[in-house]
Amino acid sequence: MQPRAVLLTLLLLILVAASGFWLWGRLIEGGAPSPVATATLAPARTATVVAVGTPTPVQPPPGYRLAGVAVGEPESFAVIEAPNGVNTLYRLHDEAPGLGELIRIEAEHVVIRGAAGDFDLWLAPAPTATPAPVRTAKPRLPTRKLPRRPQSGGTTPVPRS
Repeated sequence: MQPRAVLLTLLLLILVAASGFWLWGRLIEGGAPSPVATATLAPARTATVVAVGTPTPVQPPPGYRLAGVAVGEPESFAVIEAPNGVNTLYRLHDEAPGLGELIRIEAEHVVIRGAAGDFDLWLAPAPTATPAPVRTAKPRLPTRKLPRRPQSGGTTPVPRS
């Protein structure tokens, strides 16, 4: 072997041995920081807790209903029913009159940014009236006159010739 290759191999073995000893020492100590590192740590700061009032969630205007949602790529759509019963299809960032801007469309709700803040409009079924049974007149069957039967115990009239 060449003396240069022997020297490189020897340096590589020394480097591997030094790394192994260092790693072994870290494992035995349990990974505790060295005293030098402990002395240079900054003093602990205490956290100050400030009580902040919980914001009141913004409620959607009454009478509006999310009638349907179509989530897809590249576009998603939402169908919103107004209080007058008219359904309108909206895309993301469209302005819904009386509500605000549609800022997010998800599978079961949409988020709208209105004048009072952001609010959710959730899918809701259409209101249905309780069905009442419909009363109809009973159909009358046509009547047919049947011939009279002779009474029992009596005589049968004989036709005259």
